[in-house]
Amino acid sequence: MAAINTRKLKAYQAEVTVGKKGRRSKKVPKIDPGALYLDKRVNETAEQFVTISFNRKFRLKPGVEVTFIPTGHLLGAANIVLEITENGKKTTIGFSGDIGRRNYPLLPDPERMPEVDYLICESTYGSRYHSTPGTQEEALAEIIKSTCIDNPGRLIIPAFSVGRTQALLYTINKLYTQQGFPAVKVFSDSPLALRSTRVYQKFISHLNEEAKGFYEEHEELFDFENLVYVQDMKQSKAISNHNEPCVIISSSGMISGGRVEHHVMTNLPNPYATILMIGFAAEGTLGAKLLKGMKSLSISKDQQIPVMAPG
Repeated sequence: MAAINTRKLKAYQAEVTVGKKGRRSKKVPKIDPGALYLDKRVNETAEQFVTISFNRKFRLKPGVEVTFIPTGHLLGAANIVLEITENGKKTTIGFSGDIGRRNYPLLPDPERMPEVDYLICESTYGSRYHSTPGTQEEALAEIIKSTCIDNPGRLIIPAFSVGRTQALLYTINKLYTQQGFPAVKVFSDSPLALRSTRVYQKFISHLNEEAKGFYEEHEELFDFENLVYVQDMKQSKAISNHNEPCVIISSSGMISGGRVEHHVMTNLPNPYATILMIGFAAEGTLGAKLLKGMKSLSISKDQQIPVMAPG
């Protein structure tokens, strides 16, 4: 990483001009966000991190204590409870972050947060009903069967690299191992997903009892016959037109950047392909447009891609 450009930052802070009508206006110079930190500073910051156990109060300073409570969203994710004492009065504040759900693949159920005075709560899925895990596994099995076993198709699954991809790989592994599915080719196309999977593999003791039992019996959670982890960009582009039935799992989950954009755009006109959205997609992303059932997507002013792939 490059060093911060202090001259540009000072110019940004100081440069104020007066417009024609006497109003103050500010010119904002373009600053490369990648040039803000040195490797040395990042490493020094990382050395200041402290590991704190779940469900154990940690004193930040006199009058301020924090407790981390497992929330079942990602490996190591936590709700936070702050206890602040001022002038002899204690105030408790809960902050949920993203909340996991019960019976999620790999992760223990979220633990209950204690009663607090104030609660700041994440609410992406607050008004939505989640089907039971068995139903979701059955639905994935049916889609793989109809797309890749009964037909010579490609199943494209946009998935976040951390958490969602690992849950998918584990579920597919269970289908192959416990339900006798033919070992269809599966491509996991995200270097970040590979690194995240290694972390999940390293901390198996933090997973739920079902996952730990599966690991003890089969010795693998995220590796199975015909699974390929893709790292090279050339190989990534090639698998979009893989000539055999296959499953391609790639990020980002909202189809907003990442390698999955190429896979989706290449396969949208293919009636034998299926695009399977398995997570939230923010308004304006390609994922959201597909979920709305749009019949074509624009990749430039002059080019519209028809949506022939079922989803």
